[in-house]
Formats: sequence, C-alpha cells, structure tokens
Amino acid sequence: MSRIILCVDMDAFFASVEQQSNPVLRNKPIAVTGAGPRTIITTSSYEARAYGVKTGMTVYEAKRLCPQIIFVTGNNKKYAQICERLSEICLRFTPDTEIYSIDEVFLDVTGSHHLLNGPENLARAIKETVKKRTGHYLYCGNRAQRPYRQVGQ
Repeated sequence: MSRIILCVDMDAFFASVEQQSNPVLRNKPIAVTGAGPRTIITTSSYEARAYGVKTGMTVYEAKRLCPQIIFVTGNNKKYAQICERLSEICLRFTPDTEIYSIDEVFLDVTGSHHLLNGPENLARAIKETVKKRTGHYLYCGNRAQRPYRQVGQ
C-alpha cells in the first residue's frame, strides 16, 4: 500500500493572522512587513493581491500599486502561537506529522484516513476544524511528491 501524505498549508498566513486578530483590518488590503526602514512585503492579504501586491515587493512598489494599502509589522510570536495550535489540531488526526514551515504541516494519514472514510473526508475535517478553532482558512490536499524526507521516517 502506498503512503498517503496530506499537506496542510495556511492561506496568506501572516496577513490572515493579522486580519483575524484585528477586525479593523478585515476585508482591507494589507501587507505584512519587517520592522526595518528598508523592509519588503513578507505577505499580503487577498485584497492587496488583487491589486498586484506580492511577496518580496518593496513598500514603495506596493503603495504605488495599492495606495490604500495598510502596512502591518510582522509579529513572529503571534504566528508561532497559531502554528502551535495548527500542529495540535493536526495531531488529533494522526501522530505522524511534520511541521515543514511556520504555515505548513505534512501529515502521513496512511493509517488513519479510514477513520473518516478516506483521505478526502479527512482533509475536509481538518479544514473545518482549523477554521472553527482558529478562524483561518487553509489548503489541505494530497501531496504525492514530498520535498526532503518523508514524514514518519
């Protein structure tokens, strides 16, 4: 039997966390930046992306594309807390997890997907649980090709 690996990837993670924690920012174009004077965009909300604002742009470029954009200095402690909550949720579905980055977790569900009648239902349950418990949306799907080492090895 081949292994079934799901990838959980938070959507526009830093921007989503900022919008969730500060309702004034919801449904507005925002960009998360570093604290320095010569910083770049680390991520942007979907509202800002609609104007062409992308990760890696300078603040000046983003402001030119979207004059009403709101810049928010990133808060790594806040993002780490959400990452920890995401990890705790994933562990409820399988013990075979690997945090790949602050907003991405791989889950080996080979031995547990049958509990919810298949990997598609398991992925749906993970998405619903994360949305309910954190307020954040995510991608959860099968990743046949996994970078680096396999989960659970």
